[in-house]
Amino acid sequence: MMYLLGTLLIFSVLLEGTVTTLPLVLISLLCFTLRKRSDSIFPIAFGAGLLLDLLRVRVLGLSSLFFILFLFLVLLYQRKYEINSYPFVAVSAFLGSLGFLGIFGGENSLMQSLISALLAVILFSGMKKLL
Repeated sequence: MMYLLGTLLIFSVLLEGTVTTLPLVLISLLCFTLRKRSDSIFPIAFGAGLLLDLLRVRVLGLSSLFFILFLFLVLLYQRKYEINSYPFVAVSAFLGSLGFLGIFGGENSLMQSLISALLAVILFSGMKKLL
């Protein structure tokens, strides 16, 4: 599982840092947080955010801060809601992507957030079947 996480995160960081503006790192971190439900994802999110900031030539730590706060909020709702469901994945990915693109200046952020939510549901269902 950790090899899958590492491979997916490296691929997401490189793809988001160079080619696309979709928040792929946020989507992959969200899916792994929902599957693992552990605090061990926070250092990984911090490192992925730093690498993403380096590739996108932004102030170091902004993406890391957003990722950590977002994942903390997701894990905070673990007691109130069933976070291992497709509607929760879609809504949290949409809201997280909308917030990320709003802060970091994505054009057409509503459409990109919808696409991100769809990608998150696809990745989550693939992880559910694989793992």
